[in-house]
Formats: sequence, C-alpha cells, structure tokens
Amino acid sequence: MNTLNATHDLKQDHLIIRRVRNIAERCSDKLYDNESIPLEDIEIISVVIEEFVDRFHHGKEEKAYFPQTRDKNGFNEDIRKFLIEHELGRRIARMLLREIKAWRRGTDSREPVARFLKSYAVFITDHTGKEDKFFDLIEDKGRISTKEDEVLMKYYAVCREQAGGKARVEQMMKLIDYLEAREWMKNDVE
Repeated sequence: MNTLNATHDLKQDHLIIRRVRNIAERCSDKLYDNESIPLEDIEIISVVIEEFVDRFHHGKEEKAYFPQTRDKNGFNEDIRKFLIEHELGRRIARMLLREIKAWRRGTDSREPVARFLKSYAVFITDHTGKEDKFFDLIEDKGRISTKEDEVLMKYYAVCREQAGGKARVEQMMKLIDYLEAREWMKNDVE
C-alpha cells in the first residue's frame, strides 16, 4: 500500500483533534459535576476548535482534499455528508462560543457550555471515525496519484498560512498541551 502524504496528514490531524475531543469531554464532565474550571481554559478550548479544527484542518479538507477526491468512483455523496457534518460542528462551536461570552458577561452558562462541549466531543468521535474509514479507502484503492498528492501537500501549506502560519499552528499545539496539563484534566484518584 502506497501511503499518500496528503491523506496521512489529515489522519494525523485527526489524532490531534481527538486530543481536543478528550479535553472538551473532560471539561464537560467536570462542569456537570459542578467542579470549577477556569473560564479562560474554556475560552482556549473554543479558540482551538475554531482555529485548528475548523479553519486549519477542515480548511484543508474542504478547499483541497475533497475537491480532489469528489469525482473519484462515486465519493461525491460521502463528501457531501462530510461537508454537512463540518457545518454541524461549526454550529455547535458557535453556540458554545455564544454561551462562553454570556458566562464572561456574568450569566451562569455552566450547563449550556457543558452541553455544547459534550456535543462537540460526540461530533468529533463520530465524524473523524467516518472520515478515517474514507481516508483508508482512498489509500487502499490508490485513488490519488503521486502528482495529485504533491499538489495537495502544496495546498496544505497555503491552508496553514491562511490559518495564521506555521507559528500559529504550533501555538495551537502548545495550547492543547497546556490544556492537557491542567489540574482539572488529570485523572481523579478515588
């Protein structure tokens, strides 16, 4: 099997996105348990969702990968569903941000923030699982040529610049590391 860099790159993003999912889910659980989570940490989660997951990763898929694979052996319907799911993720993220802002202004938005974090975590689990199966199919069937792969990788570099450049993407990774190291993320000892 010839591993394509463009497909592999997206699957690697999914590993990072699942880390974001774990953070969102843990934060939601803690909020439902009435534990204190710094609002700044929740705001960071929202920024990572918007900038890394949506703008950077979904940008690569929507602007490059999906258009390249859309007409390959009937993948059009799969891609249409993925795009609809991306919009669902954006809507959940917007509702989360709205509730975070309300909380920042003094409204007790603990429950809706917890709900939207949980919803986003469920979305990520379902969505990345389906996309990974799709990417495996693309790789197994050799649906992208080496030349197409090279073009996609060049476009990914453009997507990274549109998302703030290499430094901003690295900053997103540091924010994920920061969140994972927070006390509220650590396993409870009973």
